[in-house]
Amino acid sequence: MGRGGDGAKVPTPPRPSRLCPLSAHPEAQRAVCEFCASEWELPPGCAKSHMDSVNRTFAALTQIADQRGGLVLLEDFERLGISRSTRQRLVADGVVRRVHRGTVFALGRSPLDIRAEIAGACWAVPGSWASGNTAAEYWGIRRIPRGRVEVSVQSDRCPRLSGVRVRRTNLMEPDVIHLVGGGIVSSPAQTLFEISHETDDRTLLSAFEDCVNRDLATVAEIRAFGSRVIKMGRPGSARFRRVILGRPDELPFAMSHPELVLAKALEADDSRWRRQHRLLLPGGTAAYIDVARPEIKLGVEVDGAVHESPLAIASDKRRDVMAAQIGWHILRCTTDDVQSHLRSLVAQILEAAKARQSQFPGPRT
Repeated sequence: MGRGGDGAKVPTPPRPSRLCPLSAHPEAQRAVCEFCASEWELPPGCAKSHMDSVNRTFAALTQIADQRGGLVLLEDFERLGISRSTRQRLVADGVVRRVHRGTVFALGRSPLDIRAEIAGACWAVPGSWASGNTAAEYWGIRRIPRGRVEVSVQSDRCPRLSGVRVRRTNLMEPDVIHLVGGGIVSSPAQTLFEISHETDDRTLLSAFEDCVNRDLATVAEIRAFGSRVIKMGRPGSARFRRVILGRPDELPFAMSHPELVLAKALEADDSRWRRQHRLLLPGGTAAYIDVARPEIKLGVEVDGAVHESPLAIASDKRRDVMAAQIGWHILRCTTDDVQSHLRSLVAQILEAAKARQSQFPGPRT
């Protein structure tokens, strides 16, 4: 209520309902936005034409968001003629939400996927690209911890951005991939170099083998990139050189992280353990044993979830029988055994190896 010139109280004109940018009218009609189900109060006679215009605008905004994984930019609002005050009402009512600095927004409340998170961070920090752990998450590289979005930029300034780790890099020619729909991400080879600064040797080796096994990059590509960027004082150079460039070419690649962990543990006790040992079975078929001691014909297989089906179990038993026909003994363990009981598992395998050794007398080398 307000007061007139004679001091008497007069009715206050009704305020616009929710998002309506128009002035309220005592005889306003009510309409519902098909985009966000918000109710609007409009002057008589203009409800239909105005709502048609609003719905067209928001339909265009929705189309933009669909193409970008749910993201819209400040420039999109400006191009569609959506004013700052209307944009603020959209945020207040949960129709859109701010993602970065008021320049990047997301439509609705659904969580963003990794592509959209990368694109949003790259738009918020011009000239940047997703790197390190975030790039590893995008490529699906195993054993790398997930966390806040990480981007790198070739600049002396590292802007602060909520929920984003911005790192300055001195890579002169970064090896990056431009994603469809926006966003830039480090190549698999560059990702391995970036994570080498903050991970341990075993995790880096596992990530390297994962990249090669999944054809994300070849050994030659990874080593060529490393040889180009490694230099004194650059973070991660020493570990990358030791783990990846120093890896023997003849060493077979483990096919899973548990296999790699078990192989490393056994090799630490005895260098005669071999990874992915090729075994020629009766009938001419070849099998690859995860970890083996060929001189005593002892093999160890690490079974994951794919080995739990009846068909896989039957196939494994058939292969073990064929191996036994040529004098081999195959031990089997599960990935859970490796992850939860590694020490006792290794002790059991070494005890079995000791027992087999008595059947194959010969000098210990």
